[in-house]
Amino acid sequence: MVERSGEEAPVASRRLSSLRLRILFLICLVAVPLSIERIMALLADRQDQIQSIKDDVRDLVRRATLAQLEGLTRARTVLDVVSRQAESLLEDPDTCIRFVTRLADQVAGIQGVFIATPEGDVKCAHAPLVMGVNIADRPFFRQALAAEDMFMTDLFFSRISGRNSVFLLRTERAPSGKPLAVAGIILDLQWLSRIAAGSAVESGAVVDVVGEGGAVLVRYPTLADVVEHRFPDHPLTRHIMAAEEGVVATIGYDGKERIFAFNRFEGLDLRVVVGIDTAKVLTPIDAKIQTTAIAYFAALGCFLLVSWFAAERIVITPIARLTRSVAAVGRGEADHVKDNNVAEFAPLVRAFNEMARRLSQRNSELRTMNGRLASLARTDGLTGLANRRTFDVQFSQDWVRARGDGAPLTLVMLDVDHFKAFNDARGHLSGDEALRGVARMLSAAATGTTHLVARYGGEEFIVLMSGVDLAAGRAFAEDVRRLLSEVAIAHPASPRRRLTASFGVASAIPTLDDSPDTLVAAADAALYEAKRSGRDRVVANTDRFAGGANGAFA
Repeated sequence: MVERSGEEAPVASRRLSSLRLRILFLICLVAVPLSIERIMALLADRQDQIQSIKDDVRDLVRRATLAQLEGLTRARTVLDVVSRQAESLLEDPDTCIRFVTRLADQVAGIQGVFIATPEGDVKCAHAPLVMGVNIADRPFFRQALAAEDMFMTDLFFSRISGRNSVFLLRTERAPSGKPLAVAGIILDLQWLSRIAAGSAVESGAVVDVVGEGGAVLVRYPTLADVVEHRFPDHPLTRHIMAAEEGVVATIGYDGKERIFAFNRFEGLDLRVVVGIDTAKVLTPIDAKIQTTAIAYFAALGCFLLVSWFAAERIVITPIARLTRSVAAVGRGEADHVKDNNVAEFAPLVRAFNEMARRLSQRNSELRTMNGRLASLARTDGLTGLANRRTFDVQFSQDWVRARGDGAPLTLVMLDVDHFKAFNDARGHLSGDEALRGVARMLSAAATGTTHLVARYGGEEFIVLMSGVDLAAGRAFAEDVRRLLSEVAIAHPASPRRRLTASFGVASAIPTLDDSPDTLVAAADAALYEAKRSGRDRVVANTDRFAGGANGAFA
């Protein structure tokens, strides 16, 4: 602009203006709002990616909770069985000691088992050091006597083992309410730590199992300043204790900022917390946004510079054609980028086409691999049946469905008799083949039904029968037992000289007051009765949800 100095400037001078400047001004009028919109889109994309990370962490904590819940459910089931038989077991101390020692040695997640009298005298325990110790003065013992159901202690230092420990206790009572015995399970914190490691090792996350008052029972990766320490006033503790589940971004017990997801175990004051380092999460996102922003504004500057000297058809039109072709490939509407007859774009077209081909091939391989991995995660490698985890998930779903429909739910548990002796006599390869044979018989018997047949562990199998009553479950078990008898697999170490199996059957119509564990315990009690009664037979637990000495069997 020409400034006026006393006189008005000539008209020609006022009208002189560069057409390029006008074009540039018009382009800027379009480019500036677009740039602002792009910045907002990048920020929105950042929030979307953070939300995606939160969803991933929430999924991780659900998987970690399921993994930990398997061990705790096993411990609670064992405690339920031991406590219900506690009074009768105390009548025969030698049998009781052998029983609890076998449980402590064989059941994963359990460090020890003991039974004490209401006066606090430990009469039966897995370790001789514990025998005869009086625990009446221990706070956890008094709390167990006062509790109406299963009780989980806080983290405390055990004077017997010299280690920090967590107990699960349950008081067995007479119909009058009088305490008869107190059974206890010592949780194996190292085993829980290994489960936590398995949940976090692939994702690079931190996994904490936090008890009452912010006591960190388990942590992966292990950190001496955190594990088995209490953090009652820590911000993370306040967040996770205030709700059953959720996601929060806060400082962890190690002082690092993380995005945490947490979940509470049903029935226990115990929470699984999974955290991902905020810096590791946000730094790549911010770097991507920064790179995208720099690339965008650099491209915008180049575009303005090219627009200054070139016409629309020379640059914009070929770029637009190429962009549309690449976008069509990205949306799956085309399988290759079309050649736009511009020599400079030919290498880019070839590169896009090669990338599209490789991505398509890689996606196909990933889909196939994911299908195989999903199948491996659901099935038992030896027998091809559903595995324990698949059974637990299906059992929980069927339990809820049966409770809503008022339909019966039946379990058939099978245990191959004298299987260790079979392995010793004929070898483990023959033992594996025998288990596969039993699995084939179960599958054949369940053909044409909706029954779920699963390997429960070792030589134990379980059949989940939805909508089937106790009589039908017993008939099914008798059919399988008869098939096994007809096949007559040679068993030199068995009294019957052939491979046999014992069956336990239990059935119930679930209610809101029931738990799936009680039905498993009832079937297990019936199986135990079949073993005790001589093996090679089917025993049904006719007393709803009763187990052990309290069951009624037929």
